[in-house]
Amino acid sequence: MYKTFLLYGHGGSYNHGGEAISKCTIQLIKSVYPDSRIILSTHFKEQDIQFNIPADDYCERDSYYAALDKASPQKGMYDQLVYRSTIDKITKNMICLSVGGDNYCYDNWHRWRTIHEKVLESGAKSILWSCSIEPSKITNEMLETLRTHYLITVRECCTYNALKEKGLENAALCSDIAFLLNAEKTRLSENFIEGNTVGINLSPLVVRREIENGIIIKNINTLIKFIIDNTDMHIALIPHVVMPMDNDFLLLKGIYDEIKSKERVFLISDKLNAAEYKYIISKCRFGIFARTHATIAAYSSYIPSIAIGYSIKAKGIALDLGFEDYVLPVNSFLDEYRLLKMFISLMENEYMLEQKLKEKIPAYKENAINNRVLECIR
Repeated sequence: MYKTFLLYGHGGSYNHGGEAISKCTIQLIKSVYPDSRIILSTHFKEQDIQFNIPADDYCERDSYYAALDKASPQKGMYDQLVYRSTIDKITKNMICLSVGGDNYCYDNWHRWRTIHEKVLESGAKSILWSCSIEPSKITNEMLETLRTHYLITVRECCTYNALKEKGLENAALCSDIAFLLNAEKTRLSENFIEGNTVGINLSPLVVRREIENGIIIKNINTLIKFIIDNTDMHIALIPHVVMPMDNDFLLLKGIYDEIKSKERVFLISDKLNAAEYKYIISKCRFGIFARTHATIAAYSSYIPSIAIGYSIKAKGIALDLGFEDYVLPVNSFLDEYRLLKMFISLMENEYMLEQKLKEKIPAYKENAINNRVLECIR
């Protein structure tokens, strides 16, 4: 049966978490409707083409009105013009999925409501897809918008419980669709030791939210020194978002450049796709990740990991998998040893944590495409 799907809320594939969600979503749709037509609404079409998002058509935000919106003190007044090309694509028989993951965690969530309301007006089906929402951000205004979605697939228990407490009946607890991403083999660095390398990811977003200037990088440096001085493990610095204004690679390069002895430390390229980063992460022994989808790549590959948490999604996914003791909130970096102490615990409990993931992940991945998910795209 021929169907058209519109995916919107996607910020571009230099955010490889967004790339993973979009690719896995399209793969799921194509498994049900091989002849379906996929339209991707994106902020950066050239990024999605570069990383081979298998969309049949694209619509981009209008950069002129996006600039006006950015400069305007009255946020949201240009939303319909910014996303005019997306809104113009919407027809009655579409299924429209808001794939931005945590788009409703931010103050600009109204822009996605603009598209959602056009979907409702057209009589199409509107789904909030594989999402997390910070409970404290759920105002009555947002709640009314959430209530009008055909279905909300929620990727972790904290958001799900918050929505149920608010009386929403259209929420279904489903694992993040990116748990289904298949790793794609890529060349490993010569000094990457499979099964004995620690993967580290750090993001500017986390650093911007630290409570003491420089404390998180101090923690990373302390951890690296400990690993070098007290173990035989190697260290891979792994970017996962390389947007110009939010670039993990540049931050990690700054850390790498300051390391005097680099024999066991190396910086992973910023040119890889989400599946290639997952392959590299899958070959690690441990992980420390600020980006949620780097953590997802690790969990789904049975790699014991610490999530440096800044949002409800990190906490909720870890709680679902029994890793709540290995989430380090940004506001808990009170001295330069917090990360090291948790990493030592991770090493001490390595076997138990690896077995826990091996027990939980198969069923957890299956829940990414449970019956409610399949029903909502039909």
